[in-house]
Amino acid sequence: MRHFCLMLICLFTVVLYSPGATAQEQLSDPYEIMEKHMDAMGGLERLKAETTSYTEGKLYLAGLEGSFKQWKRSPLTNRTEVDLGVFKQITGDNGEFSWVEDANGKVKILKDENSVKRREISRLNDLYDYMNKDSKNFSLTFDGIEKVGENDCYIVTISNTINDDITKYFVNVGNYLLEKTVNKSPDAETHALYSDYREINGIKIAFRQESVTYPIEQKQTVELIKYESNPNIDPTLFEPPGGDVKDFEFTDGESAENIPFEFIENHLYIKVIINGRERLWCLDTGAGMSVIDSAYARELGLKVEGNLKGQGAGQTVDVAFTTLPPFSIEGIRFQEQNIIVIDIGSLFKKWDYDVYGILGYDFLSRFVIKVDYADEKLSFYDPDKFEYRGDGVILDAPLVGHTFSLPVTVDGIYSGQWSVDLGAGSTSFHYPFAEENGFLKRDGIHKLGMGAGGHFDEKMLKFKTIELAGFTVKEPYIDFPLQKSGAFGSSELIGNLGNSFFRHFVLYLDYKSQRMIVEKGKDYDRVFPVDRSGLQLIRSDDDEIEVFNASENTPSAKAGFQKGDIIMTINDIKAEYFGGAIAIRKLFQEKAGTRYSFKVKRGDQIKELSMTLKDLI
Repeated sequence: MRHFCLMLICLFTVVLYSPGATAQEQLSDPYEIMEKHMDAMGGLERLKAETTSYTEGKLYLAGLEGSFKQWKRSPLTNRTEVDLGVFKQITGDNGEFSWVEDANGKVKILKDENSVKRREISRLNDLYDYMNKDSKNFSLTFDGIEKVGENDCYIVTISNTINDDITKYFVNVGNYLLEKTVNKSPDAETHALYSDYREINGIKIAFRQESVTYPIEQKQTVELIKYESNPNIDPTLFEPPGGDVKDFEFTDGESAENIPFEFIENHLYIKVIINGRERLWCLDTGAGMSVIDSAYARELGLKVEGNLKGQGAGQTVDVAFTTLPPFSIEGIRFQEQNIIVIDIGSLFKKWDYDVYGILGYDFLSRFVIKVDYADEKLSFYDPDKFEYRGDGVILDAPLVGHTFSLPVTVDGIYSGQWSVDLGAGSTSFHYPFAEENGFLKRDGIHKLGMGAGGHFDEKMLKFKTIELAGFTVKEPYIDFPLQKSGAFGSSELIGNLGNSFFRHFVLYLDYKSQRMIVEKGKDYDRVFPVDRSGLQLIRSDDDEIEVFNASENTPSAKAGFQKGDIIMTINDIKAEYFGGAIAIRKLFQEKAGTRYSFKVKRGDQIKELSMTLKDLI
């Protein structure tokens, strides 16, 4: 299962002062435009004099209506509380670091490189460093005049030397008020409109903000109901909540060790019990929240609310919320949790799996988790009591979003930070890195990938090595999408490490310390079987084995398979006797030279095909 990332809710207040005189002539100097903007706001000194503020208001997002409160102390220190009923989130910065408390009460400190850079930009913005023509951090450019609604606006672009983010200000040419902003990062773009200005203490505040975040096209509206300038704020408010959330208990002692999991086609599955029903769920470190299938949520009688946009591997996905009742796995009982709802059951069924949910960050982050791939065992430890005594390599692995990141080198050349995604069967470069390094032009195997959000074109190449912390895996297969969309369109990490790589190891995932421990597994030097057919099969809506894709220049294409063919027999044995698509796909991992004969149904015709396996790359 490809991982997807849930959009974080971001709130900010635009502070404007009473406008000055209307513009007498068009300007082209961006600093002059911004100076007049500041003058219209009441002057830069007055802006800087507002060192604290308190805001509260209403929030409309994804079919949900809620409230928010925000406290700020310049520079940088802040706290924002969002309450959408079924979804709650608190974010803050205590002046030393930024933190997030998620919908289930788990606190995370933001340590990854990109978050640290954006935090520094926020600090400099609070100091209005971008207004300094001699700033070493910011530069302003004039990008012409454009209408926002009925108003002509100067466009001033603010770029920085810290990262690739830019902000565009659309300043009204008549009164120098801000009409619109566009905030661009490498992976997202947010357009915000400001209106309903009200004067408070000589300051004009935009009491309404409407924003859209692309590419997921998520709309959000903020309406202020209260604004206080320079209030007294207790500094302890900016600190993260003390103590860790404890919403689980071990059923025997202080850990749950050697819990079996099923390792099927490079994915980890574990049994979850809810209301006496035992179902298979996928373990996925790439999932920002745990997920329940929408049909299963209805079967359990759960109340489903909202319609948020989530980022899938293919495109965006519709995401709703519910409260999962108390549940358990072997050795652990959990209290109720807020969880998201997606139609994932139909996706898993296409690959012939009966899977009802995904255990993501809000489950996994409670523990230190040992994953022993060779023995197919999981162990869960209390992070406050865990002590490592092995001989593995301990690595800093800062969480990017909710996913560990690690430095990895491919072929001794291609180095950078990769995400750790145990919900991904394969290892993948992200599209921007693949494009930048010319991988799209290399000869490889074209495939169709499928994940939350639909299917997508991808290519698979064979490399010489992957190196991590002194460990080397030889001749890895690495794929990448052929267009910039979905979760694998990100440029802030160069790739996604999946189970095809990690199955050589024993892993310890320590969320509290944001570190990983890597040991050689029993299968460290093992060469695992791979597909030698180029034939991708799924379970059809009519419960038949259907050809999803026959990759060009592979045995399947040369045999004459076409998308939509229904497999009737293999070597004169009815397809139904093989036990499903998983078992048939396993046949295609046999040694090169193995020959199979097929009868397939294509429309109203029966075709006889012959395929001989070979190494694809």
